Amino acid sequence: MKKLSWTTGIREVKDLFPWKENPRKISKQALDKLKEKITQNGFHSVIVIDTDNTILSGNQRKTALTELGVSTVNVMIPSRKLTDKERRKIGIESNINDGEWDFEKLKSFDLELLQFAGFDGKELVKFWDEEKDTKDDKFDVDKELKKIKTPQTKPGDLIIMGNHKLLCASSTDINAVTKLFGDDRATAIYSDPPFNIGLSYDKGVGNKSNYGGSFDDNQSADEYVNFIRKVMQSSLAISIKDIHVAFWCDEAWVWVFQTLYMELGIKNRRLNIWIKNNSSPTPAVAFSKCTEFCVYGTKGLPYLSDLIKNLNEIQNKDCTTGNQLLGDISNIWAIKRLPSNQMEHPTSKNPELHHKFIMRCTKPGDIIFDAFSGSASTMICAEQLDRKVYSLEIEPVFCDLAIRRYEKLTGRKATVTKNYYEKE
Repeated sequence: MKKLSWTTGIREVKDLFPWKENPRKISKQALDKLKEKITQNGFHSVIVIDTDNTILSGNQRKTALTELGVSTVNVMIPSRKLTDKERRKIGIESNINDGEWDFEKLKSFDLELLQFAGFDGKELVKFWDEEKDTKDDKFDVDKELKKIKTPQTKPGDLIIMGNHKLLCASSTDINAVTKLFGDDRATAIYSDPPFNIGLSYDKGVGNKSNYGGSFDDNQSADEYVNFIRKVMQSSLAISIKDIHVAFWCDEAWVWVFQTLYMELGIKNRRLNIWIKNNSSPTPAVAFSKCTEFCVYGTKGLPYLSDLIKNLNEIQNKDCTTGNQLLGDISNIWAIKRLPSNQMEHPTSKNPELHHKFIMRCTKPGDIIFDAFSGSASTMICAEQLDRKVYSLEIEPVFCDLAIRRYEKLTGRKATVTKNYYEKE
């Protein structure tokens, strides 16, 4: 493509056309002020146009000039017709400090383009998150895993799925984690580690499968503490100083996470709860199990969105706050526990479960670190909410699963860099 350059010229105001995708708008009051300014000082700005006389910067000024009866204007003209991506980029950059935004039109723009043009995350939240929601992607994990006879992913491979990254390596390896991130940093840590409750990461919940998982889910207390400590240390190494931290765990090991939070300078904030739509029978225990717990803490003063109103510690996203809470608990089955025959990971979670944390604790474009990709449900939720997930997964079969799940949801292909990381 021919290199782009710009020249100045003169055009008849009547021959300039408004850009239909222009995300800027102007109120009558602001237009009157603009006309007054032009009347007092003359018009000394330049309008940026494409080769077909479409205005990219100066749509509101053209309106003012027309109403004032000005016939000609100085313009900047490109040396060739702009691509659609160039039009959008130039249109955003040229208008960042003028007028008011039409937020509905801005939503059609690429998120990274808006960030590059100067929008910060807090500005984007105001309109970007307003109508965002998470839907179950209806991905049959059991069926897809059965198709993976021999995983294509090998240890050390890096998988790029849109804005998400997945490295096939252990999250206890701090060198692997730092290699994954490079100069990037996580604004939230959100992970679902093995629960250490004696379930097989090869055979699944029903002990009928053969997924290839090899993790030892029956460690001693000391072994499990050391394992989780290494994961947390790796996680904090690639995070900003003001960070949200959330780890899912079995109720028997909540103390491990709370103790390590104190040890590592993470302030314990809440013990969040997932209330499931069915229970795990425990004949030898008085009460059956129908909950999982998420230990939430913070370091520093991390960002919090004020768009999320149902702020109780119940993680089911349809559960509200206030006097309706008890009633909501009885009918919050929109986030269901997956049937055991669809669980490739012993503690699989529906993507919708992650909605509340992601929306409350991150901004559009933020990076969430998931130390255990598993079924990739966090990434699937983040994809729908325009966040990024950088994750690790030690089992190649689950890396292949993540690729299949991402490609099915988005229709886009993942790319793989072989041998991206070699353990020292």
